[in-house]
Amino acid sequence: MELDVRTLMVVFTVNVFAVSLALPAIMGWRVGPAARQAVLSTLLQAGGWFFLVLSTFWRQQWQDQVCSVLAMAGMSASLVLLWRSIGLWTGRPQLAWPMWALTVLMTLGYGIGFEHYPWRVGLANGVLGTQMLAIVFAVSRHSPATGWRWRALIGLCMGATAVVTFWRGILGAFFTEAYPFLTAPHPVNKVAALVSNLSLVLTTVAILMAYREEAERELQAQAMTDGLTGLLNRRAWTERAEALLADAQRYGYPLVAVMLDIDHFKRINDERGHARGDQALQLLSRLLREELRTGDLAGRYGGEEFCVLLTHTREGQALSLDQRLRHCLRLQSAQELEFPLEYSAGVAALGTRDTTLDSLLRRADEALYEAKRAGRGQVVLAPRVAASPAPETLPA
Repeated sequence: MELDVRTLMVVFTVNVFAVSLALPAIMGWRVGPAARQAVLSTLLQAGGWFFLVLSTFWRQQWQDQVCSVLAMAGMSASLVLLWRSIGLWTGRPQLAWPMWALTVLMTLGYGIGFEHYPWRVGLANGVLGTQMLAIVFAVSRHSPATGWRWRALIGLCMGATAVVTFWRGILGAFFTEAYPFLTAPHPVNKVAALVSNLSLVLTTVAILMAYREEAERELQAQAMTDGLTGLLNRRAWTERAEALLADAQRYGYPLVAVMLDIDHFKRINDERGHARGDQALQLLSRLLREELRTGDLAGRYGGEEFCVLLTHTREGQALSLDQRLRHCLRLQSAQELEFPLEYSAGVAALGTRDTTLDSLLRRADEALYEAKRAGRGQVVLAPRVAASPAPETLPA
């Protein structure tokens, strides 16, 4: 069965519109920025192809010109959004302005030089093909946090589409007699239609795979993260802390556990309301994230209690961290909460008898309660040996 090029373009346009409506129906509207930009990319692609098909029906040049310019703008912008969504999914976002600049310059140049057919065909297809190759490069970069299957699908589809796009651009710009108008019955148009339809299906599958991967990561993060403070929850913190403890024992580097408990937290809830209590927890959590180094571990251990594991750290460094944290907390709580916020802390350095994480945390917890019994608002350093004298209380 022989199909003309215009019919193939119409069929592809209908398919793109179907995909642009199906994706948000499948994903829902409350999606992350990467999935949202991928959906917008399909909508712009559908709009671009709609105007491109519409341009083939107009008889007057100005109508053809307006539709063609809108078509090129929509197609180019859709590639930019797909490129940006890939950067977000892979954790490698890049500066978007060069891609957007290509879109703007190509659209302007296409519209201004519309009457010169070789110019506009060569320009449009050259820029679109370049943007497709940028997408191929984006998915080919190493990304251990994402799967390779959906990236490979997008790379193959964009690579094949770029080949036929450059092919049409070269024919239109330098061999115009072989490709004198958009719907010319040239083999490149039929190949492009087949490649475009196949790429549409596979790219849609790849987008859904990437979205599923993102959703699974979010669910995993929610299972590991305390919803109020954004820190690790007790289970996730314990799992990671045990791994850090094993490394410290294996390689012999110092390790310190710190248990923190907000002072008079029940009184804050009772007198100032639970909303203020939540703000106090969030403030201390934020300051912990700001003060800790990469490699240190902080988690909400339960209620108003927090647990921190400091890697490659000795007691003196832990006490310095405590002083900085208290200073920042006093300043920030006075501004944000309108009352001073204090905490008690227990510090325990990894010793030879700490064979398990529980034993290390038990000593830090005992030091914490000694700080509370001594009047709160201070830090206590736990002894390394159980038979040592009572813990030494240090001024905050």
